[in-house]
Amino acid sequence: MSPKRKKPKYTIIESSFEEIEDDTDEEVYLSPRKQQSPIKQQPSPIKSTQPPPSTSAIQWVDKYAPLNTRDICINPTKLSQVKSSLSAMIKGTSKSRILILTGPSGSSKSTTIKLLAKELIPTSSIFQDPVIEYFENYNVDEFLNDCRYKIGSNLSVVLFEELPNVYHHDTLMKFRHALMNWIYYEGELPPLVICLSEIEYNEGGDQVMWFNIENNLTVDTLLGKELSQLPQVEIIKFNSIATMFLKKTVNRIIKLEDEVFRQIPKTKLNAFLDEMYKVGDIRSMIFNLQMWTIFTLAEQEIDGGETINLSPNFIRENQINLFYAIGKIIYSSSNFASLSQDNADFYSVEQVLSQFPTNLPLLNLSLLENYHIFRDSNYPIEIASNIVNDLSLSDMSTPQLQEIGIRSTRINLRKTPTTTNNVHSTYKSKIKFPRHFKMIRMERKTMSQIKSYQKYIAPKVSFSDLNLIDGYYLPMINNRKYPKKLRYGRLGGRFCEIYADEDLPIFENHNENGRGGGIMYEYDQFQADVAEKINQEMRGDNDGDDIGDEGYLSDPIEDSEAEKNVDTDEDGFSSDPELDILISQGRI
Repeated sequence: MSPKRKKPKYTIIESSFEEIEDDTDEEVYLSPRKQQSPIKQQPSPIKSTQPPPSTSAIQWVDKYAPLNTRDICINPTKLSQVKSSLSAMIKGTSKSRILILTGPSGSSKSTTIKLLAKELIPTSSIFQDPVIEYFENYNVDEFLNDCRYKIGSNLSVVLFEELPNVYHHDTLMKFRHALMNWIYYEGELPPLVICLSEIEYNEGGDQVMWFNIENNLTVDTLLGKELSQLPQVEIIKFNSIATMFLKKTVNRIIKLEDEVFRQIPKTKLNAFLDEMYKVGDIRSMIFNLQMWTIFTLAEQEIDGGETINLSPNFIRENQINLFYAIGKIIYSSSNFASLSQDNADFYSVEQVLSQFPTNLPLLNLSLLENYHIFRDSNYPIEIASNIVNDLSLSDMSTPQLQEIGIRSTRINLRKTPTTTNNVHSTYKSKIKFPRHFKMIRMERKTMSQIKSYQKYIAPKVSFSDLNLIDGYYLPMINNRKYPKKLRYGRLGGRFCEIYADEDLPIFENHNENGRGGGIMYEYDQFQADVAEKINQEMRGDNDGDDIGDEGYLSDPIEDSEAEKNVDTDEDGFSSDPELDILISQGRI
């Protein structure tokens, strides 16, 4: 009997799903002859050459974003104020239709609204979002019309964190019109919140001589004073976040990222944080802190600890506006209070000159309007005289010497004697915008109106004559001879006094900057004449009139039949020789 043949051994091969063409869960058996080893093969663990994901790949801004209102980096008083206003709008007990949170970027405006909305609006479904956000590619009218139905059980807060292209005039007007329709809508509406980060463009040039949305994005320039001052619009002003609240949030991040920060010397870290705290932007600070740690550690590895000072590269530009520049010159900067008086004055002026734009004439003019507010002018007249003289000297100097008045103002105000009456006193005077802004505004309005009249009514009369002669005499003549519903006012607007105040002197009308050629000031018969002439030209019915003739007024001055039968001595203008000359020359 032949010996029994041994049964061949089979080996189980584990394979991935991709290696099996057939969809089956059965084990695959292969002949041992096709195997190089009769031992059961185990899948070897794959050793990845890639390091585990670094925590630096996760942005700390997202990683440590607040999850509830207790974690928001904000003054609790400000949080309570916003919560009270938003809660009243949600309950329908507030007359406000629009809530505007305005302030610098990174001051927790939008974060506050989003977390308060989640806290105040109960959501019955995971698909219900307590906040409906506007994006710049949306049509504003359609977006707001759709949001009107976000009420009742479907309640949401309508949030404008982004804006349409408000630098385009037509788009800006549509945006304002849509908000106006929202305010005066008769039905129930959800809360509408606008988070506006105010921006001031200080790049020098012509535009710094007045304020509009092209160089200053504020509530007034965005909405216009007519809309922003309505009782249905509530404005809450945010300031840069105070250092004490920034430290609380940053110290929490440093504690949670202890593995990273233990490699950086504390003195170096504290020096960097001290500069970052001055900005008051929590979002920018967290992002730059993360980038700074990454580059600092990398430099330490490369240079063996001898690193380049990278701090200035991660500090956001903290540019000051006109008000802050005036305050730092008049009162000196509190950042240098620990230094000697001379050094504090020097660094205060240097800070203004380095951070404020090169429009020093505007700063000199602002100081001329505001130097007297220091201690409510309780100082010798000689000090005021020295300041005025040096500011005048700066006005006549070359650009390189225009800082003389700025330095002189700070030095002379420092010489003010300190008495027991003015050490702890509370002063009433406040910083005001220079009246120069209003003067330029009125000048452009006058020029625009006279040029419109010259273009459509009297093209052959010079601008100077219209401004100095016709603009003064014609209203008196026409109002006497041709009584109408509207009276003729002075061509170019009436004279009035100009006062400096705290209101931002903005140009709300698109044509006020002189580019549009519109008609300004109170509407009078002159403007009605221009409007009628424009309508005639649009209809094409000029009737062959020669605009340059002596009848260039819409109502030419000539004796009517009734006046011919009246004694000319009763006419108050017939005996005026100057008027007779003007009439004879065809100017009237």
